[in-house]
Amino acid sequence: MRNALLFLLVLLLNLFLLFLNTNTFATKKVVCTLNPYFLIVKEISAGKLDVGLLIKPGANPHTFSPTVSDAKMLSNADLIVANGLGLDNAYLKNYKNVLYVAERIPKKFLKTDKVHQDDEHGNVNPHVWLYPQFLANYIIPAIRDELSRIDPSNATLYRRNAEKLIGELNNLDRRFSKLLSSFRGSVVILEHPSYFYLFELSGIQLLSLEEGHGKQPSPEKIKSIIKTVKEKNLLGIFVGPQFNKSAIEIISRELGRNYHILDPLGYNVSTIGELFQNAYKTLEQAVKEEK
Repeated sequence: MRNALLFLLVLLLNLFLLFLNTNTFATKKVVCTLNPYFLIVKEISAGKLDVGLLIKPGANPHTFSPTVSDAKMLSNADLIVANGLGLDNAYLKNYKNVLYVAERIPKKFLKTDKVHQDDEHGNVNPHVWLYPQFLANYIIPAIRDELSRIDPSNATLYRRNAEKLIGELNNLDRRFSKLLSSFRGSVVILEHPSYFYLFELSGIQLLSLEEGHGKQPSPEKIKSIIKTVKEKNLLGIFVGPQFNKSAIEIISRELGRNYHILDPLGYNVSTIGELFQNAYKTLEQAVKEEK
C-alpha cells in the first residue's frame, strides 16, 4: 500500500513537471503580419521566441487573404504583431491577442492619401513602418513592451536589444533628413504610396500612379503627373518589386529619367536596418542622377 502511494505521488509529480515544461516554460509564439515587423521582433527577441511571418515580402499585403494553415498559425500564437489602419484588421477581427502597432502613433501624425480612400480606416495611409521616427518612438517600444509581457523572464534582453535598434534607426533617420533636406518642395513619383511618410514629412510631395489598390492609372492620370513634374523639381521615380511596372516605365520614358526599385517590405534583407540602408542607397543614387 505504501509503495503504491509512493508510486502515485511520483507519477503525479512527473505529470506536474511535464505540465510546467509544456506550458509555463514553453517558447512563446509570435506571428507578424508584415516582414518589417517580423525582422524587428526577430532582432529584439534574439532567438528567445518562436517568430513566424504571415505575409511573405514578395506579396502584396493589400490583397492578402489567409489560408487554412495561416489561420492555424494565428490561432496558436501568444501574440500577433499587426499593422492596423485597415491593412490587416479584416482577417484579424476574431483574434484578441493582437498588437496593432499603428494605433500607438498619435493621430496628429497620420495623414491621408487618395489611394487608400476605400479602406475601412478611411483614407489614412497605413505604411507607418517606413518612417524611422515612427518605429523608434512608438512602434518598437510597443513591441518591446508586449514581448516583455508575454515573456517577462527575458524582459531585460528585449529592452537592451530594443534600445540598440532604436539608436540605429535614429541614426538612419538623421541620414535621410540630411539627404532629403535640399529637396523640400520637390516631387517624387511612386507606383504605390508606400514611402509616403518619409517623403511627405520631409516636405516632398509624393505623386502616386495607382488610382486604387492594383488599379493602373488612366492615360489622363499619367498626363496629369507628367505635367505636374515638368513644373516642379523631380527627386526621382520609384516602384516596389511587389508592384506592376508598366505605368512607371511609361513615365520614365516620357520624362527621360531612370526609375529605381524602392522596396517597402524587405525583400531579401535580414534586418530592418538593412531595409532602410537599401532604401537610402536607392534614394542617394536617384539624387546623384538628378544632379
